[in-house]
Amino acid sequence: MKEIIKQWKKRNYSFVYVQLLKKNFDYTLDNFEKYFSSIDGQNKFCYLVYLISMENTPRNAILLCEVLLYTDTFFFSIHPVIKMFLQQSLNIYPFDISIINWIVDTYDNNPDSPFSFEEINIYKSKLKNL
Repeated sequence: MKEIIKQWKKRNYSFVYVQLLKKNFDYTLDNFEKYFSSIDGQNKFCYLVYLISMENTPRNAILLCEVLLYTDTFFFSIHPVIKMFLQQSLNIYPFDISIINWIVDTYDNNPDSPFSFEEINIYKSKLKNL
């Protein structure tokens, strides 16, 4: 992992991506923080955008949102950015329950929610109908 971290700090995201792919890295928030805690927030965000460009999956979009929300956020007003990534993922995967669950679990009754009351209710009704 030392070489991966070294290359990551140099912003060599292609190298990082290929090496983690070879290692079959499990992209979870816990693993991300465990192995890459020495990487600054901006660099983590940039890598995750690169990851999404290579593998645009709901799981990767959720990871990016979790990193923004729960770790060393490097800018204010993260919620509109989170919404943009989640909506983009929902456009590609409109019936993915993990995205909808994450939105409802995270933003229902949350005063910082970038989603309107009506949008949250639509997502809740989708969950009931699945």
